[in-house]
Amino acid sequence: MKKAIAIGVLGLALASNRAAAQTAVERDQILANFQQGLVDYTQRQGCFDVFPEATSAASPAPKVFTLPVAMVFRQLIAEAISAPSGAMIGGPVTTHHPEVMQPFPAGELNDFPRVLSDALPLLPLPLEYRLIGNDLVIRDLEGDVVVAVLRKALGAMPTKH
Repeated sequence: MKKAIAIGVLGLALASNRAAAQTAVERDQILANFQQGLVDYTQRQGCFDVFPEATSAASPAPKVFTLPVAMVFRQLIAEAISAPSGAMIGGPVTTHHPEVMQPFPAGELNDFPRVLSDALPLLPLPLEYRLIGNDLVIRDLEGDVVVAVLRKALGAMPTKH
């Protein structure tokens, strides 16, 4: 019975997108792991620049938005959006979703909201954040490729038309 209740509470936390890291130390560790994963990606991509034959369609996509990272990012985004300056953010309404390790859609190069760039962790070069609809995207500028996608990062927030 206790196990069923614990699973139900976890399900509610995940469904509400308002789950928070337990402590500031845990949150910092989750974000440190996130940043280390991106540093590893950029270093691996540097190796591909030196040895381009090592790159292929079978190259593994980095695991960036793990469940803990996604939860912390949604919390950071919710806090930023709840501020008066975050009232109406988001990319233009779009009918497609970006795919990891695919070319970044040329028509989606919109300015990234400052309220979010101030709230989210810094990214190593050549990576940047972008919004495509309500999805948060990490884009590799040099390869013009989508490195990671956090679906519905803005939740049910209305997007700009």
